[in-house]
Amino acid sequence: MTRRRLLGIGCALVALALGLGPAAPSAQAQLHRLLPLPVFNLPPVVNAGLDQVITLPSGANLTGVAIDDGQPNPPGVLTTTWSAVSGPGTVSFSNARALNSAATFSASGAYVLRLTASDGALAVSDDVAVTVNPAPLVENKIDPALLALMAADPQRLLPVIVEMLQPLPPFIGAPNVDRALEALDLLRFNGAAVAPLSLIDSAAGFADAVGIAALSLVPTVAFVHYDATVGPRPSADPPVAAPPDQVSGIYPRVVRANRVLSQGISGNGVTVAVLDSGVAADADLVQPNNRILASVNFADERLTSDPGGHGTHIAGIVAGNGSRSGGEFVGIAPQAGIVDVRVLGNTGSGRISSVVRGIEWVLAHRTAYNIRVINLSFGAPANLPYRADPMSAAVEIAWRRGLVVVAASGNGGPQRDTVVTPGIDPYVITVGATDDRGTIGRGDDLFAWFSAWGSADSNAKPDLVAPGRRIVSLRVPGSALDTLFPERVVVAQNGATYFRLTGTSMATAVVSGAAALLLQRRPTLTPDQVKALIVGTTQQYGGNSGQVLPDPIADGSGLLDAYAATLAAPCDAAPSSGGLLSGGFLGGILSQPTRVACGNRGLRPADGFARAQYPVLFGSPLQWQDPLAGGIPWFLLTWDTLVWNSVAWDNFAWDSVAWDSVAWDSVAWDSVAWDSVAWDLFTLD
Repeated sequence: MTRRRLLGIGCALVALALGLGPAAPSAQAQLHRLLPLPVFNLPPVVNAGLDQVITLPSGANLTGVAIDDGQPNPPGVLTTTWSAVSGPGTVSFSNARALNSAATFSASGAYVLRLTASDGALAVSDDVAVTVNPAPLVENKIDPALLALMAADPQRLLPVIVEMLQPLPPFIGAPNVDRALEALDLLRFNGAAVAPLSLIDSAAGFADAVGIAALSLVPTVAFVHYDATVGPRPSADPPVAAPPDQVSGIYPRVVRANRVLSQGISGNGVTVAVLDSGVAADADLVQPNNRILASVNFADERLTSDPGGHGTHIAGIVAGNGSRSGGEFVGIAPQAGIVDVRVLGNTGSGRISSVVRGIEWVLAHRTAYNIRVINLSFGAPANLPYRADPMSAAVEIAWRRGLVVVAASGNGGPQRDTVVTPGIDPYVITVGATDDRGTIGRGDDLFAWFSAWGSADSNAKPDLVAPGRRIVSLRVPGSALDTLFPERVVVAQNGATYFRLTGTSMATAVVSGAAALLLQRRPTLTPDQVKALIVGTTQQYGGNSGQVLPDPIADGSGLLDAYAATLAAPCDAAPSSGGLLSGGFLGGILSQPTRVACGNRGLRPADGFARAQYPVLFGSPLQWQDPLAGGIPWFLLTWDTLVWNSVAWDNFAWDSVAWDSVAWDSVAWDSVAWDSVAWDLFTLD
């Protein structure tokens, strides 16, 4: 019974009691009031409560409401009864005749319970729905992509990531490492083990259909993922013949990074981790000082520093200083440091597991090299929601540990819902591409036809766009790209050779460089603040192009404006006492800067993130979005009584966590032998 009916009956009774009506009572009506009035029996008013979602072995707490007018009299006694209308199993009530009762269920599924109230003459019922053990995002513990491959060839060894459930207290040592080693042992028994992924309590390896099925039946296994191939995707052909625009060596000016450089801010002291095909020691990165601070490999055997050529091109967009070209071709942050984390092999592709391992290494060494930004200019098809995606879990952990993650939206446009993972994750900065037409003016710029946008999770992706067509950056002579596309070599005025490439990969590197500029000027910014500033200060473009976007969300908030990002203030920044905020702004700003909206508020993290953070969060204050969500009295729960699962993750107030003060020392990411992993044990697809 709805609250509206309760209120309506209540108002009617008040009106009768006060003798109110549409007109003043006549003399005859007043006479009738002196005579005995007939007694009318009104039906009871019943409300069975709010629909609930519970998880076994918990029961549903039923709190019904029943109101009666006391008629007929006699008997005038109101009785109530709970009963089960439908459901896959049986229902037991602690006291079926009490308004406040508890219901227990024999099986999972959707149930309808009914509260019936009777005054001896009239009976009224109201129903409540109770969902027991809500269906997971995926119906079983095996990735649907794996299921299809298992059916096609049951004997084929398939690349998998085995993710474990969160460990249980008491936590001894490094529980995430222990879980990863447990997963590795399971793979040894049921297939071939490759490497632990302690970042997400998982391990990577290979198994056939029988082995995968066996892994999924282990009670401590949360999910068996397909360890899919990742890499930069070729951009789609244009819908019409593309104009022969000039190559873009002026993209720093298009995004107004040159104005930041003129203030003496060039990324100095900030390091960007480039997870890619490798980074070659180009003069633009190593002269006059070597700014490639470290190089590690999580792909196949590396005979040269960058056999693919893609990673060096990305590093040049981020931090090339133009040494070889006499300053003609310069990156966004020409003094930023670079850490080369090779996760893509000689064929230009890698696995999700190699990316996770690379992120894990970055986390373990972020302090040693002052790594503040991770650039991910690649992706894998988003076959699962971000909540079930292992790369989303990995980038969210990096984000919470203070690293700005910048990811490509992908080159699958112009169709909707084509953003790749990890760009689908709501926390990271996801970048689409524009075509700046080789001109500094922004009025003729176009949203690139290949730029992917939209996700099945309804996340508004990308977050913004940056130049990504015919971008000139570093060349690796003899690399795979150099051999495949000799026509893309660009000759500088002094005769030095560079290379042009197109894709959201290039646009992603532009934004990573802008983040490095911002972090040099204001090193105390959090990843959420960096995202808020970069996404909240974009500029308009394409006003003279006549182009109509495929959807208003296709280009996010607009075109990157690196200069405006350094002038604004995030919503949660401390107010300044004078002209400048304590974090430091560009000189000469005497008035309060414009504040941008807060970033990443009200988001729900990936399941893998929640599982991995259980030991970190255990014992901290429990705060909930809705203290009575699903009929559960959340405010009564403690860590000892809490079931840490999807229902709890949906209601947990993630914004309330003080991530800087949680017990991060309960996890370890640097306790493994990094060079012992045989990443080339099996060839990539």
